Amino acid sequence: MARLTDPHNPHRLGLRSGAPGSGSRRRAVLILGAVTALALATVLALVLSLTGMLSERQDPSAAAPAQPAPIGTGDGESGPAAEAELAARPMLQVPLAAMQPHALSTRTAGPPIALPQPQQFVATLVPTGFPDTPEGAVAQLAELMKAGMSGGDPAVWAQVYGSLAESGALPARETWLSRDLVDLRRGAHFNTTGPLRNGMRMSWTPTSAMVKGSTSDGTYTVACVLGEFVADYNGRVVTAGWGNCLPMRRVGEQWKVASGPTAAPAPSAWPASDEAVAAGWRDIQR
Repeated sequence: MARLTDPHNPHRLGLRSGAPGSGSRRRAVLILGAVTALALATVLALVLSLTGMLSERQDPSAAAPAQPAPIGTGDGESGPAAEAELAARPMLQVPLAAMQPHALSTRTAGPPIALPQPQQFVATLVPTGFPDTPEGAVAQLAELMKAGMSGGDPAVWAQVYGSLAESGALPARETWLSRDLVDLRRGAHFNTTGPLRNGMRMSWTPTSAMVKGSTSDGTYTVACVLGEFVADYNGRVVTAGWGNCLPMRRVGEQWKVASGPTAAPAPSAWPASDEAVAAGWRDIQR
């Protein structure tokens, strides 16, 4: 078993995995501090679910590191084959325990990434209108994630994702994020979709980003964002670093989730930690 405590705030809980297993997803057994019986049952289920849902994709031996491309540069090719190779290219995966809050690094993966502001807010589920640059693609993904992760609801993610997906994009229910949200709710004994029980709130805030790569014509970029996931149950807080990558395509004046293969899983680490820096995550600057 593994123990999770925060000596500075007994109500703020991180995540720690148990011993590695094989086959189906590992489910860590966690002991939480002195809380009421109801809060203990709710938060324990939530933490157990969150620690297990990403375990298949957090094996550090599962993938070799992929160096993110410098902002503003392409990979030298374009077309469906180049896009598929870029999307599928594996990224560095970090230990599951790296998701939990822990010490920040003294190093950085590079200068902060300055993300532009959206220009379109009216009649859209997600702010849009970002420029035709890799930073614009990252900024669009950050807004998509922020809106889609609200409430930790797969139905919300599907609606938000669908509003920005071009024809031929992977269906929302088949994305990594949708599957993780389904597992999170199921493992925490919540309703599959819909509002959470009284006192429970979930949110995600972007903190870091990287550009995995772009095609030479600049119309296709695999963008990646990392953020802090927060689940708050009447003041008992579970936090974790949660990253995601999606292929983005410039369609007219907008960035859309691209058709074709989805991107390989992003490394999920606590923002600005050594593991996050090693994976290539850079601070977001607005």
